Amino acid sequence: MRFIRVVGLLGVMLCATAVFASNVKTDYDRSFDFARLRTFTFKSQWSTGTPVNGLVESRIREALRRDLESRGFRYQADGPADFVVVFYANQRERVATDVVGYGMPYRWRWGWGPTFWTRYYTEGSVLVDFVDPVRNQLVWRGRVTDTVSGLDQSQKQIDKGVDQLVKHFEKDVRRSEKKEA
Repeated sequence: MRFIRVVGLLGVMLCATAVFASNVKTDYDRSFDFARLRTFTFKSQWSTGTPVNGLVESRIREALRRDLESRGFRYQADGPADFVVVFYANQRERVATDVVGYGMPYRWRWGWGPTFWTRYYTEGSVLVDFVDPVRNQLVWRGRVTDTVSGLDQSQKQIDKGVDQLVKHFEKDVRRSEKKEA
């Protein structure tokens, strides 16, 4: 009996981590030489018609700066840099509907139908572009999407999401270096 409880608990934990894990997607220019990238700068892409949450913008910028500098890149506020970091943030309200029927065919005979659960949540996305300023072309793009937990958790979620994006950037760089060799 104890074994069944432990296995059930492990199953629930695995499902919970799959549900609450953020989604990271990346793409990059396979012909670009990432080894020459040493310095970076930021370019703002906020349009004037879009209401901007200045707190979120500064948190994303600082998290990107901190993560890139911890991996050996140098921030260059003025003057030419090897690549330009451009980011966009978006959030939207989402609805998820779950149906629980429990697989009992005789439920319908007793007048019980499936149970519907509706969840409302906020989904946030951050899209980060690395642009080659010489050719003015996109060389790497990453997007992280996650459920927004609330205002008090935004700093932790931004740090976690940016860290995952920069880790994926490093994997893409290593992958492109292996193909060149």
